[in-house]
Amino acid sequence: MSTIMDRTRGAAASPKSPWPETPWQAAGRRLVDCPSSSVGLVVLITLLLSVPTAALIGARFGNGPLERALAAGQGSLAFALLGGLLGAAVGLAWGVAATALGTRAERSLMRLAERLAGLPLVLALPLAAGLAGRGLWVLAPAAALTAAPFIALVTRAELRTLLRREFLAAAQAAGVPPGRILRRHLIPNAALPLAAAAWTALPRALAAESFAGLLGLGLPTPVPSWGAALAAAIRAGDPAALAAPALLLALTLWALHAVGDGLRAAVGGRSQHAAVGGGRP
Repeated sequence: MSTIMDRTRGAAASPKSPWPETPWQAAGRRLVDCPSSSVGLVVLITLLLSVPTAALIGARFGNGPLERALAAGQGSLAFALLGGLLGAAVGLAWGVAATALGTRAERSLMRLAERLAGLPLVLALPLAAGLAGRGLWVLAPAAALTAAPFIALVTRAELRTLLRREFLAAAQAAGVPPGRILRRHLIPNAALPLAAAAWTALPRALAAESFAGLLGLGLPTPVPSWGAALAAAIRAGDPAALAAPALLLALTLWALHAVGDGLRAAVGGRSQHAAVGGGRP
């Protein structure tokens, strides 16, 4: 009798959902289950909430080194988001075009991506600012360049791996046009790993802008940034003013990388969800 009651309580404590878990839900669960990525998410959310609050408090009541450093993060975080999104979009389009346009175009595009990825692209932003000025129309594409070649290589590799899957081979054998295969099968199945690859554009854009700001070639002077704050603290010889933006920048970069690692680990564990929609051709 007690055994039957224990089983009944156990079944009630862990009910099964009538709906199957989607690949995105499974990846999100694995991301949250990873301790480092969970901490990274908390850090990023805290920073995103603290930075505008610190800027508002500083404008009204004055502030100390930490408040000034948080307020300086407004420009850095906004630019990292802009440059990261642009770099991710360019890299994804680059990889998709290389896969869709045929063998000759693929070789040319990927050869260019490989050569660019082997260069110290963090120098692209200060070089562009020094040669063409510090306008946003110059800095944002230069920041995008720091991530786009890498994302293009990952995109092409992921799409090529999917092309060897059985359900895609069946679609090709059935005479489905390449454009429809790309739109209906490749891109939906590659969405999760490509999203994880695109995330890497954010820390790359932030690091590039901070390096350029440290050299005095980052965002324009009225726009606050951690790189500019570091440069000003070094010129003034103020250790307290130097420590706060340096720690916040390092913490943000760590959090972005931790979340990126968690995303890649979450995508790598989606064995039972390898094909979206059942992988039907």
